[in-house]
Amino acid sequence: MDEAHPDFPRCVFCGEHLLRCGLCRHFPGDGQRCPRAKGHPVVYVHSTLDCPYHTPVRSVRSAGWRLPPHTRWQLVASAMFTLSVLLLAFLSRPNPTPLLLTASAPHQVIVGDTWEMRLLVQSDGKNPVRLRLDRRLLSAFQLVGLIPLPLQVQSRQDFYEFFLPPRPDPQPIIVRLKSVRTGKYALRAVILTPQRQAEWQTRIAVVKAQPPRPTPQKLGVLAMALWR
Repeated sequence: MDEAHPDFPRCVFCGEHLLRCGLCRHFPGDGQRCPRAKGHPVVYVHSTLDCPYHTPVRSVRSAGWRLPPHTRWQLVASAMFTLSVLLLAFLSRPNPTPLLLTASAPHQVIVGDTWEMRLLVQSDGKNPVRLRLDRRLLSAFQLVGLIPLPLQVQSRQDFYEFFLPPRPDPQPIIVRLKSVRTGKYALRAVILTPQRQAEWQTRIAVVKAQPPRPTPQKLGVLAMALWR
């Protein structure tokens, strides 16, 4: 009998019309005139009048808004089905091929010398491997060579991207660079495949070549004296 319920005047559990005359305290009997309704009409058990004097036989209580049992079971079944579909999709998704990367480079080089940065990449062997080198790196070092030769080179805002041919076995990558000025620099190489990304970082110092020390003159004179 909660008038605020969206199903009122129907019962949310059995669907019974709650305002029928048979459920009123003033019901005189089936086929008799009602003493309270306007005009004292003849009423029956299942009569439904727009009567302001309807008083329910049973006690009135507000049970709050609740869904019928069959609706609740439908919602639970729908939620379990959706959860099972999501779990099946998560477990059956293909696992991307792992991407392995190892690299090495010297920690100190002499200005003007050519040195190598070596990388070893293991990918799926089906898609080209992309190598990214920062623009700042190539401004401090001159790119002399790249093995294997890239299929394509793209210039981005902060880096250069080299598309290398795919290989099913571990693929060595050699980047030859020539140091053009002294200083300390951070090296960063990024390897990308359609599903994975790996990054390697290190630091390198470019120094000037130290001139050979001259032989002291006194040692030369002493050596001549001993020889005589």
